[in-house]
Amino acid sequence: MSQNSVPNSRVLKSLLLLAALFCVFGTVPAAFAQTARATLSGRALDQNGAAVPGARLTLRQAGTHVEFAATADDSGAYSFKDLAPGAYTLSASGQGFAVSSEGLSLASGEARALDLALRPADLAEDVVVSSTRIAGTPEVLERIPGSVEILSTEQLEQARVFSTTEALRKSAGVNVRDEEGFGLRPNIGIRGLNPTRSTKVLLLEDGVPLTYAPYGDNASYYHPPIDRFQTVEILKGSGQVVYGPQTVGGVINYITRNPPTEPSGSLTLTGGNRDYFNGHVNYGFSAGTTSRPRPC
Repeated sequence: MSQNSVPNSRVLKSLLLLAALFCVFGTVPAAFAQTARATLSGRALDQNGAAVPGARLTLRQAGTHVEFAATADDSGAYSFKDLAPGAYTLSASGQGFAVSSEGLSLASGEARALDLALRPADLAEDVVVSSTRIAGTPEVLERIPGSVEILSTEQLEQARVFSTTEALRKSAGVNVRDEEGFGLRPNIGIRGLNPTRSTKVLLLEDGVPLTYAPYGDNASYYHPPIDRFQTVEILKGSGQVVYGPQTVGGVINYITRNPPTEPSGSLTLTGGNRDYFNGHVNYGFSAGTTSRPRPC
């Protein structure tokens, strides 16, 4: 009885060993087939089918943080290798092109070819324009139709403007043609009108016309220096028609400084080459209630 059991046990062990080897070597090919890696290649093209060299491509696997990156060569070609099967998102971008994306699914061992078309980026950008009312600006200017621009005292001082010509050139739509270099003979045009002698622009100083015949010949042959003024108001659009007939282009109103409550003054000296010298003395004071309106 014992002699027969020994061979039987050996046979049983041999059978078990064969079965284990069969299971191991039988499942390896199946497992290898399931984990075979995939590849993805193609070209980055524009809307006309031309190559986009240097395009940046990104491949992201869905549901994971796995990400691959590649750069297209001179022919626009790209490739991704050794990819696990699954769902992916392919994105491409380039200089002058918007980001283009496309979803795809890769099977085990698949070699996918995919060309991605890039569309041009929008040339226009969103521009946000905002403004705030400068302290001391009359509120009536906010109700004037058209465009109103104010060159403040801070702007004029920081820019170190030499003449009225330099100051007005800081306003969009104002064309100033220099004549003698000091801005004493104004040639101002607004929005494309002829700037010769400022005939289509009404020049005011504290609301009073500067020209001798504003309702007849509005030509200007003299302009006060910019040192006299504190701020400059420039009106462009339909709101200037209330100021008179010679306002086709617009209105420029120069605001002088208010008299100081206490006696005070300033001295400005400017020198340059070719024996240039310019001096400006400013002094003022108030007598009684002249510096402020008397209450009614």
